[in-house]
Parts: sequence; structure tokens; C-alpha cells
Amino acid sequence: MPKFDGVQSDLTSIRFLMGGIVLTVAVLGVHMMLPARTLDLLEPGVSKHFLEAPPQAGEEAAVQWVDAGQLRWRCQYVASEKYQPCVLTYLLTGDDLSRGRDLSGFDHIELELNYQGPAPFLHLDIRNFDPRFSRLEDANSSRMHAVTLRRRDVEQPVRIKLSELNVPDWWVQMFNLPREYNQPSLDNATSLSIGIPGELTGQHHELQLRRLVLKGELISDDRVYLGILLAWLFGACAMVLRGWQRLRLSHRRQQREIDALTARTRQLRIEQENLRRLATVDELTGVLNRRGLEQSLGDMEEAAQGMSLVLLDIDHFKHVNDRHGHDCGDEVLRRVAAIVAANLRASDVIGRWGGEEFLIACQGTRVRDAARLAEKLRERVQQSEVSCTAGRLAITASFGVALSPPGGSAANALKRADEALYRAKEAGRNRVEIDRTLQSDSPTTV
Repeated sequence: MPKFDGVQSDLTSIRFLMGGIVLTVAVLGVHMMLPARTLDLLEPGVSKHFLEAPPQAGEEAAVQWVDAGQLRWRCQYVASEKYQPCVLTYLLTGDDLSRGRDLSGFDHIELELNYQGPAPFLHLDIRNFDPRFSRLEDANSSRMHAVTLRRRDVEQPVRIKLSELNVPDWWVQMFNLPREYNQPSLDNATSLSIGIPGELTGQHHELQLRRLVLKGELISDDRVYLGILLAWLFGACAMVLRGWQRLRLSHRRQQREIDALTARTRQLRIEQENLRRLATVDELTGVLNRRGLEQSLGDMEEAAQGMSLVLLDIDHFKHVNDRHGHDCGDEVLRRVAAIVAANLRASDVIGRWGGEEFLIACQGTRVRDAARLAEKLRERVQQSEVSCTAGRLAITASFGVALSPPGGSAANALKRADEALYRAKEAGRNRVEIDRTLQSDSPTTV
């Protein structure tokens, strides 16, 4: 069965690859046959146009139509003028002169212009209104994009790429704007103009515009290629997902077998944990029992960092059992264990050493610090009360403290702590006594 599944998977991958190739070729073919995006500015109703001319200074205007219907005009300046335009301008706006056309989707302009005159160059420019700096009262403030054409360039229909248009230096210098404002952009073109630059005095120029069409791809090559790439990526992801699902099913079959083995051993682990806990934890108080304490003391001895031992004995505990019952005695043991555990460090160890005795081991501690801890625990125990059937019962405890230096014997220190505890009881109980054989209070790490 696994081998058959592998063959099926290979056949599916081959079908996917072949289908993807066929679909890619079909998309490219359809893209090539799509009609172009077109904007014919000479088509009636598409845009308004006008001739730019200086204020009339004589009987005959310097710039005038020869045949407006055929878009034929002439320019002839007899006298020198400060401003000598010979320009035909197409408005790309509606009533709002700040809202033009987005020409960024077009690639080129198809221009057919008949020119008669001595000018060596002609120019085409497009104005783009940018609300960050353009103002309606100043036509020049709209960013200009221009291209200069040689006379021989327009002797036959010419195709001008929009990428050829650049922002002229004179415009950059005039407005002195930050560099990012001088970048070509045709997303809000308000006008397109065709004319003759330079000094025109004493010259006769006659022009006729026959074709002015902007063209571009309906869907750009970049978008088509990006779509194809995304489709392949999506298909590849789908194949990977399908393969992952097949692996997941196989994994689930294997996991069921593993789960069966796990289920068989889980109960054993629980039982082992319970046995381990019962072997080292006192069931009544929840702290370590004597066996657990012995293991912890052995670990501390191996660490060779020394330790301080505090042996605690509940005062008159036999009297509590005899007078109030064993249930009350058990509650006293639980309460004392809880008080001590709540006031120890995480590294300290507490356990029930015997009937009403508890042992505390503090690794790497000065004996005076252990004595302070014992005094603190004594006060906490004295301040507490235990609720029994007969009422609230006050309890106290006696403490013996001894030091086991690095490399020393825990058993020996425990014996000296027990002797100190005995002296505490003999002295009236509810007190802390320190091992008398201790001659200095050096840190255990020394």
C-alpha cells in the first residue's frame, strides 16, 4: 500500500506540472491578444484644447488658427515679445482644474505632427498637479514633464515613451523643492502641450496635429508575470499541503501505535511516582519523611558545601494527644509543618524526623543565620493557634541548632542538634539553643 500511494503521488505531481505549464502558456497568449488601453485626445468630447498666445499687440495675432477643425495653426512674431508661445494645449481636467487624469497606466504617446518652419526642435510636455506644492493661481507650479523632439523626429509618426519625459532643470531651479518632489509622476496630469521652444521673432511656423493617442497595456506585463508567479506559488503550496496531509495520515497511523504503547506504560509511571512519593513524603504533613530527609542530607554531604541543621520538637505534644485526641494532634502536626515550610527558602529542606519532631537542613548557611531562622519559626509557631473540637489550642516548639562544616558528617551534626534541643526543653521549652561545641561562626563554605 505505501508503494502504491507513492506512485499515485508521483502521477498527481506530473499532472499538476503539465496543467500548470498549459495554463501559463494560455494566460500569456490571452495577454498578448488583449486590446491596448487607449486615450485619443483628438476624439471629440475627450478633452478641451486651446492655443497659448501673448496679449495681442497688433491687428493680427501672433498665434492663430489656420483651420481649427483640422487642428492647424501658425505662429509669426513680427516684433520681439517677452513671452513668445507657439503651443497647443489639451486640458485633461474637468471643472476642477486640480483633478486631472491618471496617466501612470499608459506606456507611450503616438504623435503625428506636420510642421513647416525653420525650428530645429519641438517639445511635448505634460503638467501634473501635486497638492503638496501646486497652486491653481500659478500654472507653472504644476510639475512639468517634458521631452524635446528633433524636427526630423516628427517628419513621420513618432512613438514617445512616457519614461522619456523628465522634469526640466529650469523647473527644479525655479521652485527649489525637496528632491522627492522632483521625481517624475503622471498620476494627476492636468494638461498636455505641443509647441516650439526658443526665439520666434521674424519666423513663420505652421503646424498641424493629426494624431495624439496615449496607449498602454490593459494589464501590465509586471502584473501578469506576478499573477503567474503567485499562481505557481499557490499551486506549489497546495501540493506541499497535500503531501503534508498524506504524511500526517501516515503519522497518525504510527502515532496510534505509539499511543497504545504509551497507554500501557502510563499507569506504570503513575504507580512508580506514587511509590516514590510514598517512600519519601510524609502522608500526614506533606513534607519529607525520614527516608526523604536522609536522601537530602546525603546529597548535601556530597556537595561538600556544609549545612546547618535545625531540629524542632513540638512542646507537650503527648499532652495534646492524650487530652484532645489524635485528630487534634494530627492537625497540630500539619499546622506546624505548614508554618515552617512557608518560611523557608527554596533551597532549604524540611521533613518529619519522628513523631512530633521536624528537621530543617539549610545548605551553605552560617549557623547564626540558622539560629535566626529558628527564632523566627519559634515566634511564628507561638503566634499560631490550632482549631480542635475542644476549641482553639495554643502551641509552642523548642529548637536545637548545629553546624556541619564542609566535609563534615550530617549524622554528627544531627546528634549535636539533638543535644541542643534537649537543653532547650530542660530550660523550659519554647526556646532556641545552639550547639555548644561550635567555636566560631564561619560561613560553611570556608
